[in-house]
Amino acid sequence: MCCMLIVACSEEEIQMSAGQTGIQVSLTERVEVETRATPDELERPLVQEFHLKIADAAGKSIYDGSYTSELIPTQAGSYDLEAAYGENLELALDAPYYKGKAKAEVTDGESEKVTIACTVANALASVVFNDEGDYKFGDQFSSYGVEVTVGRSSATLTTDGKSAYYRAGSEPTFVFVGKLRNGEEVAVPLADDKFTEAATFAAGAHCEITLKLGAATPGVRVEVSKVEVKDVTIEETIPMEWLPKPKVEATGFDANNTLVFVETESKEAKLDLNLSSALQDIKLTFNFEDPQFASLNKEEGFLLSKDRAELESTLGITLPSIGDTEASIDLSVLVNKLQTNAGTPTTNVITIDVQANNRWSSEGETKNGTYTLTCNKPEFSIAVQEGNCWSRTFTIDEPTIIKGNEDLLKTKLIYQYKEREADDSNWQTCSNGLEQIFSGYPEKKEFQVRAFYREGIVSNNVDVKLENTVQLPNADMEDWWIETKKASGFLSSDKTYYTFHPYVEGAANYSWWDTNNSQAQGGTVALNIWYMGCFASCVSYTEDAYRGSKAALMYVSGCGGGYANTSGTYLGGAMVGSLFIGSYNSGIVQGHSFESRPTSLSFWYKYKPYNSDTFKVLISLKNGDSEIATGVYEPTAYSTEDEIYHQAIVDLDYIDNNKKATAICVQFLASNKTSLSESDFQKGTTIVYPTIGEWTVHMGSILKIDDISLIYDK
Repeated sequence: MCCMLIVACSEEEIQMSAGQTGIQVSLTERVEVETRATPDELERPLVQEFHLKIADAAGKSIYDGSYTSELIPTQAGSYDLEAAYGENLELALDAPYYKGKAKAEVTDGESEKVTIACTVANALASVVFNDEGDYKFGDQFSSYGVEVTVGRSSATLTTDGKSAYYRAGSEPTFVFVGKLRNGEEVAVPLADDKFTEAATFAAGAHCEITLKLGAATPGVRVEVSKVEVKDVTIEETIPMEWLPKPKVEATGFDANNTLVFVETESKEAKLDLNLSSALQDIKLTFNFEDPQFASLNKEEGFLLSKDRAELESTLGITLPSIGDTEASIDLSVLVNKLQTNAGTPTTNVITIDVQANNRWSSEGETKNGTYTLTCNKPEFSIAVQEGNCWSRTFTIDEPTIIKGNEDLLKTKLIYQYKEREADDSNWQTCSNGLEQIFSGYPEKKEFQVRAFYREGIVSNNVDVKLENTVQLPNADMEDWWIETKKASGFLSSDKTYYTFHPYVEGAANYSWWDTNNSQAQGGTVALNIWYMGCFASCVSYTEDAYRGSKAALMYVSGCGGGYANTSGTYLGGAMVGSLFIGSYNSGIVQGHSFESRPTSLSFWYKYKPYNSDTFKVLISLKNGDSEIATGVYEPTAYSTEDEIYHQAIVDLDYIDNNKKATAICVQFLASNKTSLSESDFQKGTTIVYPTIGEWTVHMGSILKIDDISLIYDK
């Protein structure tokens, strides 16, 4: 495995020259490292001692000289680059040779930055003299070593730790040479299968030969006990301190090493440690404005080697381990935990200094690596639709998240309300998330609503106004006025006739309730003669009430059209008696202004069907001409007279919750039939009207209504 050379020039960012055509070269800095003592006499390969060559596609030299980080002007085109250090000697001691190649494509008007990865380009061999046996080299020889020969060059490896470097692909020979204590010189050729393998002498290959003395014939029998071929690493040729200092490369931060985010927001924040050798230590210093982590604000800072457990526990992150060759610090979990100070932004500063290859990342810097995490408060807003404010409930719309983690905030937000004029100490939590349901009907109707995340982080305040619980006038059917009329015209008898109105005398212009009695009481014929049969009231009151003294009575009426009990034809025809909210003006005009929204209508009834029949009740709420809610009550037809009053509930089905009511319509009908025949009446029925006494009418089914009320469940 080739080891890549790192040089000082790569420690600084090279600024590209805008608008110029050319190549700017840097030498790579990331390497793999194994530890091994390095001869002190090896010199540091200075970056300016590298030789750089650039040639175009045709092989023409563009640059051939010392390495430079300056822009080398070229024309647009393809180029081959080569950087080298040292001489590729046939054989020498401790003479590493470095080389790297790269290609570049240059575009007109642009500067191309090229990085050349330089590696050890020659091979080397070293010797270990094993003295662990009974016979030691120093006891037997006054001097000894291994003579390495390549071509016509030779060098001797001794115990001084030097290595023999030779051109990659060479076929060196190894001979043990020594002088015995008696002065005799010994030469023993060394042999091993690995000496015949090309990989043993490839570029970057380190052939380590271990020798020992055999038991027989001491001083003469030299054995090769082991031959290992390793990938030479940069540590074997250059001291650790000559490797580049470690660097911190940030992900998620801007050019000023600042990450701005919103509390609750998920952001990637990572510090990658660019190491040339194993991690030795990390120093961390903090300045947290977030009170959660203020305990870490110590001037002396923290060391990974001593304080790892405390840091991981407090910050909730995982830190690298001493000895890691690849390391990073993921701050994303910390970012997710950081908060504002009750809504006020917090600035949280982390300073990091990394030690590897006996150097600190702060070395030579005017300022240590400082990274700032700026936490801003989340922003969100709420709204309450007017139509979602009822008499004892209101519902808040789903919040709008402007800044922050939408999913998280929506699960964490609390919704609060207070009386509009109350101070901020009176906020209360809504009873059902986005909905507030009051147990009764609040006396005060105006409130303010907000969304609350935590102290100091709230939404806008929204005004809310609940509806009033309004009941219908004369809902107990106690107010009635009996209007008297006189027959007039030629041939008319001098007789008084009566009409029942569901309001007090004089209230016709502002009354809520009306009937279709005017239809039953017909019109005129020639000579302005009023016919007696035309003056029956199909709606009146009865003293057979559910509660109180009166209830409304309406019946199916026959008038004229052959339904009379006397001969002749009468105006008006047959009709279903109806009590309704509105007025009668040549027909039923339903509705009265109304601004509340009940959920149902309650009433008590007693029904006497003629033959088999049923009654019908309709209710609706309108906004202008649009119907926003409707309800119908229509029991199954039956033929048995009710002996007691029964309660009925008409539920309102809201078609549109977003609109307020402007009018209400309620209508009671003595029958649900839309067409009538003679079989729907009992001709000549005598009815006893209150105050008036007996009257003869054509009567069908009879409906009595009492104690009408609107129910407000929302």
